Amino acid sequence: MSKRVLIVDDEPDIVTFLSAVLEENGYTSTSAKDGVEGLEALRREKPDLVLLDLMMPKKSGIAMFQELRKDPELSHIPVVVVTGVSEVTGVDFRNFMYKQPLKDEKKFAETTGLTKYTIPDGYVEKPIDPDELIKAVKKALKE
Repeated sequence: MSKRVLIVDDEPDIVTFLSAVLEENGYTSTSAKDGVEGLEALRREKPDLVLLDLMMPKKSGIAMFQELRKDPELSHIPVVVVTGVSEVTGVDFRNFMYKQPLKDEKKFAETTGLTKYTIPDGYVEKPIDPDELIKAVKKALKE
């Protein structure tokens, strides 16, 4: 049985592209156009993985991700962020997420409420390289 992937992105062309790449590689996909729909779809469908854009209307990907990680029924579902945020903001989001020092993780968690589990399971920059996407998906699914 193929793994199910929920794509949460407000750009229909991106959703179509991601769906095609996933299906070519043996995955099935469904989609939601914002964080509100994304959380509803997560609770209803319990996918194996989420591909999540960050900048969306109604509820951002960041807010959706935080809610997902706080929900005991959803928190185990891996999330790969698929975004063009560095292109828009000039911030190297991948390095920001992965290279922040956690010298004293306990103190960090106590002061911020965040833990190492608050970091997404993968990151793919737009424009999307299909090979990089599938590599990130496989890694997040531990395939």
